[in-house]
Amino acid sequence: MQPNELEQWKELAITCAKTAGKLSLEKMNQPYTVNYKTSASDLVTAVDEEVEQMVIDMILKQYPEHGILGEENRFQGMAPSEYDTLWIIDPIDGTTNFVHQQINFSVSIAVYHKGEAVVGVVYDPSRDELFYATKGGGAYLNDRQLRIHRKVKLEEALLCTSVFWNKRAEQIGIDVIFKELAGKVRGMRLLGSAALELSYVAAGRLDGYVSLQLNPWDFGAGKLIIQEAGGTATTMEGKELPYDAKSSVMGCNPTFYEELQQFIRSNMNLIRSAQDAKDHT
Repeated sequence: MQPNELEQWKELAITCAKTAGKLSLEKMNQPYTVNYKTSASDLVTAVDEEVEQMVIDMILKQYPEHGILGEENRFQGMAPSEYDTLWIIDPIDGTTNFVHQQINFSVSIAVYHKGEAVVGVVYDPSRDELFYATKGGGAYLNDRQLRIHRKVKLEEALLCTSVFWNKRAEQIGIDVIFKELAGKVRGMRLLGSAALELSYVAAGRLDGYVSLQLNPWDFGAGKLIIQEAGGTATTMEGKELPYDAKSSVMGCNPTFYEELQQFIRSNMNLIRSAQDAKDHT
């Protein structure tokens, strides 16, 4: 990677995100088709597909040798791991919000070089808020640098999670943990756009975000934005987040990261012990 390439990738990612956001707003008030992916709560619109294709075309026009991993699978190429430089894009993160609320959705674009996140951009077109970061260059909201500086205890934290109605969470009992957690923290919120929620952690609007399972286009950009703002972003087990696979995600203010992880870990151990005891009866 050449010294000026990082800046060029960042500028292109920002241009793509803003152009995509503008197109989304234009299409929002026009007739468009809405289809189901896996269920009535998992939506995709013709706008998602059109926006993703536009972003792909913009990237490949400048970097035809780069790979692209997108939610709508509009890019036809090799496996993500085959590319030195990989763009990870979600054209509309929060499609259900786009359809119903017309707010709380975002464009997410990340650039990974040799498996490492080097650029992250999340754009909220409804509020014209641009969150972005480069590796070693800090995180920003529009022109304001972001820095997580408030010291937070678990009981003081404002958290965001979608675990409450996750079917897999119910199957393994982790939803019970988060119902208990809700009574220990200051409050729980849910926006419905993981990329935006992770960016809000970086901006200090939320203290933490936890999800049992996300796709890389959901967290690829937000992860770097949190880290460059001084926050922590890992799997729920404390491991490095992958760039090309589904994963649990925990991004939060570092001053209570260990406390939150310990709460989840200790309660998971209790659930496993109870399940083992039940299996042996």
